[in-house]
Amino acid sequence: MADDSAATPWKADVAAARRGDPSAFESLVRSVQRPVYGLALRLLGNEAEASEVSQEAFLRAYQNLHKYDDARPFDLWVMAITRNLCLDLLRRRTKVKTEELEPMKEFLPNGEVSLEDGAIARQERQSLEAALATLSADDREVLALYYVQKRTTKEIAQVLGCAPGTIMARLFRAREKLRKQMSPEDPT
Repeated sequence: MADDSAATPWKADVAAARRGDPSAFESLVRSVQRPVYGLALRLLGNEAEASEVSQEAFLRAYQNLHKYDDARPFDLWVMAITRNLCLDLLRRRTKVKTEELEPMKEFLPNGEVSLEDGAIARQERQSLEAALATLSADDREVLALYYVQKRTTKEIAQVLGCAPGTIMARLFRAREKLRKQMSPEDPT
């Protein structure tokens, strides 16, 4: 029984939230709000939109809690809702403005660095962000889930609704596209 609760820590909160306990749903939100916001921010590239989509995802999760399958991890269910909302928003956009991407302060190391190291790190981060901005939303999504959210290919497959092998192929292609964007042009 202890192994089951360790593997699915949200089951008790989901059951309590279904019975109308607002603090249980608040606990569920707190447990997944950072990865949900992080995914939305990576896909949308805009803090305000990411915050709005995150709130909408939690509202939809609350409204559809009766449809949630306890066999699935709660965090992956909410991430799938977030992903779908982000993709809907991206489809409605007529043009993605990549110049609006803001630096990702939360992903930077907090340790003190020299001015030179800081400048190099900023330049590398800006280059990476610029290269990421050239990728499609699908490529950014799979890279963010894998590298930023530290999700397994199986978990990503659950969020995206496809096979783990498909995720591995998408990761490979996205990394290759990113590598080409980051590589200096060959003068020959």
